[in-house]
Amino acid sequence: MSTSILKKLSAAAGVLVLFFIVYLYRQVPRSQAPFADAEARMERIILAHGAKRVELRKQGNAWKVASDGGYFPAEDSQISTLLSGLKAIKIEDEISNRADRAAEYEVTAESGTQVQLFGANETKLAEGLFGKQAPDFAHIYFRYPDKPNVYLASGMIRGELGGIDVNAWRNHQLLDIPETKIQAITIEGEGFTTELVRTSTNVWTMNGKVIDTGLLNALVGTLAHLHVNAFVDPAAYPALSYEGLAYARVTVKGADSSVELRIGALDVKSQQHPVSIGKDNGLAWLPKSIVNSLLQRPSAFPAAKTPRQQT
Repeated sequence: MSTSILKKLSAAAGVLVLFFIVYLYRQVPRSQAPFADAEARMERIILAHGAKRVELRKQGNAWKVASDGGYFPAEDSQISTLLSGLKAIKIEDEISNRADRAAEYEVTAESGTQVQLFGANETKLAEGLFGKQAPDFAHIYFRYPDKPNVYLASGMIRGELGGIDVNAWRNHQLLDIPETKIQAITIEGEGFTTELVRTSTNVWTMNGKVIDTGLLNALVGTLAHLHVNAFVDPAAYPALSYEGLAYARVTVKGADSSVELRIGALDVKSQQHPVSIGKDNGLAWLPKSIVNSLLQRPSAFPAAKTPRQQT
């Protein structure tokens, strides 16, 4: 056998060995922690389950969730839970390498939750399909979308992925001003304006006169912990808009910020009022009872008792 033929056979053998090494490499997980290095570069997250999907996008230091009409503030605690869970994921034992068993572990596009992370210029940073919780409740089944292999993954439970419901990811808190930092409240309703000002820790005035703080303390507590239960569906209420919320207005001034809560007319059928704290935040619903507790007239706040009156 000539030297040239031997060289050609050696080169061919080398190529075959290289292909075999690549093949073996592609059969194992690309990383034991596939999402760990993505957080710093992450700009967009897609969560999908069958035809449903949720898109989360980072804008500055805040996360927004895509919804009809734009991107709205996301719930910080849910984002934090998702990110910390993904970062902690560790791929462990292989359970199956058969494509026909994917449904058994709920790691198909129809039964599992697909997570995709993107960086700048839509660069895909990581992705994976999360299935059902393993019997030991310490692992979750995991599959790379382009591979049949199913693995056990630790570090996250299924509930930490969140649901595929856009409104569940939205921030439900209307005001973010602690009770102790609320300095003034202006309530504007039909035919009245109530102006309340804190002059010291436990002293409030209305139109310059010191008032009793019984009802006032309840009002401050309600405002500081004001959350909505649901959001307005633009398709169901096309006539509602931020500009049209003219039924009443409550302005809350804090030590470091100020929030204007606009309130629309009562929806008789649902017994709720549409509300918003800004056009970029969209419209939400507050029950009639909550709105009524906010719209206090000046007559609701009696003057503070003098020391002689208290005795």
